[in-house]
Amino acid sequence: MDDTKRRSLSGHDFLLLFIAFLGIFVYGLLTALPGTVLPELERNRFLPNDAVAGTFLLINAIGAVIAYIVSGPITDRIGKKFTLSAGAALVIAAMAGFALTVTYIHAAAALGLILTCSLVLGLGANAIVSSGHALVGDIAEAQRNAALNLLDVCFGLGLLVLPLVAQGLPSGSGLGLIFWILGGGALVLLVMVAGPRFPKPAHPESFPLREAGDLFKSPSFWILAIALFMYVGTEVSVGKWVVTYLERDPRLLQSAGINPTVLQQMTPEVLTDFFKQDPSGKALGSFALSTLSLFGFALMIGRLISSFLLGVVRMNTYLLLTIGSAITALGLAIAFTTGTPSTVRWAVAASGIGMGPIFPTSVGLASVIVPRIAGTAMSWVMGIGFAGLLAIPPAVGYISSAAVSTAISPLRTSPASPAALDM
Repeated sequence: MDDTKRRSLSGHDFLLLFIAFLGIFVYGLLTALPGTVLPELERNRFLPNDAVAGTFLLINAIGAVIAYIVSGPITDRIGKKFTLSAGAALVIAAMAGFALTVTYIHAAAALGLILTCSLVLGLGANAIVSSGHALVGDIAEAQRNAALNLLDVCFGLGLLVLPLVAQGLPSGSGLGLIFWILGGGALVLLVMVAGPRFPKPAHPESFPLREAGDLFKSPSFWILAIALFMYVGTEVSVGKWVVTYLERDPRLLQSAGINPTVLQQMTPEVLTDFFKQDPSGKALGSFALSTLSLFGFALMIGRLISSFLLGVVRMNTYLLLTIGSAITALGLAIAFTTGTPSTVRWAVAASGIGMGPIFPTSVGLASVIVPRIAGTAMSWVMGIGFAGLLAIPPAVGYISSAAVSTAISPLRTSPASPAALDM
């Protein structure tokens, strides 16, 4: 290993690492946003049903894939500072658009604006991810995989924090406040990026097309990309749909002492009041949001463990990915076949621990395939991986919408009680 890779990090390096960590924390908050607000957007008819919610996620995913396709070459050509700043600015615009739409536009006329903001959010949030990972990979080159796992701990922290913040907001505060809070977080990031000097772009003169061709010829690149395609689609599906699943699945509702048929027959206004005012509805909503937070916490723990295993124990990278994938598959299999909310919660947490190392470790491996265009390699493998968002999370919404149309036999249960949820 050469002296450049061994050199100690300077105070300026630590500042840049902090900015990257902040960016991924903001991204974690943004990833938790759909899972946190989708149920209320549907109850308030901004998204009329699960199929439209699936379209919302699909458009967001299109923005994500476009961001990864263009942000890698831009990062290598213009620099990480530009990409990170542009991503933060787009997120601010999207959050302001969401907040103003849900506050001042009638739900019946708001769908086009909501979907437009979803596209802009996908562009901005994932530009932050691409440039943040490239920045950390550049600064902490000697321990890239361990550093990237540590970076993505901040993603889990953001995923943990937003549902807790949403639970703590006054019941009458509305959706707009959540959007303004997230816009404020992106504004803080934009201000911090503006000050310090960033590393020079890898290829300021032109984009190296020959190296890009070598990247696509590499079997390792495609193996990592396909693995991320499946992983990203699965992780995001859990984050975006687990709250809706816990609040709507008939088996889980019955286990919690709530009659799902009664909920299906409620008007949107009555259903909103049920989750905001009725003790059993408030308990159910709180349980679902805290389960989403637990999933974020589990991702964070999984990445702390993997950072230790890679950086200190020097565990084989591929063995770690294999073990993580096996834990994830087992946890999800249990979570979505059980009939009790508490089992769903802990199985989702187990899957989160297993998921922890998969994304950052795979991205780190991609960065060394063609080192001269590491930013592009990381961005494009993430772009193909995030194409999983085009298929898997929206498909959950379309399947759910089709299932809802199937009549559910009336279930005779005892009156709903908050104590019925095993917290």
